[in-house]
Parts: sequence; C-alpha cells; structure tokens
Amino acid sequence: MAADPTVNAFFSLHVPGDLVEALVGLQQEQRERVDPQQREHIHITLGFLHNADAARLADAAALLSGGDWPAPVIRPTGEVRHGSWRLQKDPSYHYDGDLVQAQEQVRLGVEHTDELAAIYSGLIDRLGIAEDGFWPHVTLGLARHDFPLAAVTNMPLPTRGSTAPSVDLQQELTATDFRILVRKELG
Repeated sequence: MAADPTVNAFFSLHVPGDLVEALVGLQQEQRERVDPQQREHIHITLGFLHNADAARLADAAALLSGGDWPAPVIRPTGEVRHGSWRLQKDPSYHYDGDLVQAQEQVRLGVEHTDELAAIYSGLIDRLGIAEDGFWPHVTLGLARHDFPLAAVTNMPLPTRGSTAPSVDLQQELTATDFRILVRKELG
C-alpha cells in the first residue's frame, strides 16, 4: 500500500506593496550577489509544515481560516542572516556564520510585535511546528556565489513599517516558487 502523498507547506504573511517595492530596490542593489526572490513570492515566513499529508493540510487550513488574526505591522529590524534548509540535507554542506555560501538564502529579520506573536502562537504553537532558533523573516534571495556576510549586513534596509494584508498557507514548489493554498485577509 502506497503512503499518502505529502507536500512541504508553510505559513506566511503577505508583504505590503510599499515594502515589496523597497525590497525589490534592495534586490537590484545586490543583484551581483543575490538571485532575487520573485516579487510575487516575497513573504514573511512564519513556520513550516514539512511533509504534510492531506489531513495535516486540512487541519492547518481550518485553523488559519477559522482564526480572527490581528494585522501586524511589518518592519525590518536590520538583522541579516543566511542559511538553507535544503542544503542542510547535503552531508558536504557546512554552515559558516561569516560566509554566505552559494544557494543559501539571504534573510532579513522583521520586528517582533504583539500582533505577530499572536499569529505565531495561534498557528505555529497550536500546530506544534515551532522550530528552535526560527525567527520570522523575509528572504531577499539566493546567494549566486560565496561572499562574506559583512557584504550584506550593512545594506541600507527599509525602516518604515506597513501592515500585512493577509496571512497565508502556501505550498513550496521549489526553493523560490510557491502556491497559495489558503489566504486569510487581516482586518
């Protein structure tokens, strides 16, 4: 008997348009180093449902759809991190805190607010999918080649905050391509 098919899915906040524009400008400034995240796929990652079967996806969709979620203001903190969940599966990959390696994600931290915490705990904690060391972030793009982390930690990041219009459940199709399964508008 074959196992039920599974997918990798994740919860995310839709990034407001003015912040998307600022991030696209930043991507252009970093185009020699970073293969940019596609404009339509820029999002704030909240938490992952790895290898979710149909029942797990249905539970996640029902929780998201049935919730009364607050609308958080999204504001970059200036913190830049890098890494790759995909590359971590390769035994030859070794994380280096000072070096962004080719194909790692360049991630920008976002401010932790009470509204963001309410969504995070209401979805991520209730589904038991919190990960040690995980922090909400927006992915600028994938590193084209190796370069020192210091080359991107001093980027002039947007500082103005904007309200997230929705929280989404998305399916990961590739490292940079996603499909929205459920969207819950925020008031």
